[in-house]
Amino acid sequence: NNGRGRSQVGYMADAVKQLKIKTGSVNRCMKDRTASDKEIEKQQQRIEAFKADAHKDHHDVAKQEEVLAEMVAGRSDELNRLKDFMQELESIVELTKADLGSSDEHSQAQEAIDRATALLKKEGIALDD
Repeated sequence: NNGRGRSQVGYMADAVKQLKIKTGSVNRCMKDRTASDKEIEKQQQRIEAFKADAHKDHHDVAKQEEVLAEMVAGRSDELNRLKDFMQELESIVELTKADLGSSDEHSQAQEAIDRATALLKKEGIALDD
């Protein structure tokens, strides 16, 4: 009987840990995405500055446009990772709802899912409902 009680405690501790880890992953991806958007904006401004600079030739501008294209291509990878992390978190939230549904960790996980869902939908990423 005591062993069973301990295993339940262990399960709960592990479930809380997994919720925190996966919530952190989703939040980190969201932060990375915000940082990428800022970097892309800076790169677009840099390209405009290069175009306006008489000392820069078209090769300089083309190289900066290549850098921008790589940054934009990286966004889809970020979005796919965000979607994957969010779906993993959704699974853990669903599995732990009965035991942890009223916990702070569960609430934070759900908030992270809601923010990620809004961003992914805004970006046109299909979500498996």
